[in-house]
Amino acid sequence: MKEREFAYRIRHYLNAGTENLDRRTVDRLFVARQRALSGHHASVARLRLTGAGNFGLDALLPYARTLAALLGLALAVAGVQFWNAYQQALENEEIDSALLADDLPINAYLDRGFQAWLDQHATQQ
Repeated sequence: MKEREFAYRIRHYLNAGTENLDRRTVDRLFVARQRALSGHHASVARLRLTGAGNFGLDALLPYARTLAALLGLALAVAGVQFWNAYQQALENEEIDSALLADDLPINAYLDRGFQAWLDQHATQQ
């Protein structure tokens, strides 16, 4: 902030000093000032081009919030999809277990000849 204030004061003193000069000199000073400012802008542009990494930042930084929101939304959708698939698999597992358990008599689990019973049951079907 102090640098800007200092620059304004210098500009004020320079402008105040031009009041006593003739019009031709003031015009030449104005042209010289414009030339110096255009050279300053060109040098800033050249310096900016030297950092290739800044190009990506300058291009993406204005859209950073949007990109972050879209990335978060995509992750949320993927998470919900994964969770729904997981819940569906758990439900299918419970249904399959219940169906298989209903086909077998309780004694089959306690019998040592369980494998023989399965073989016999398979040949009947």
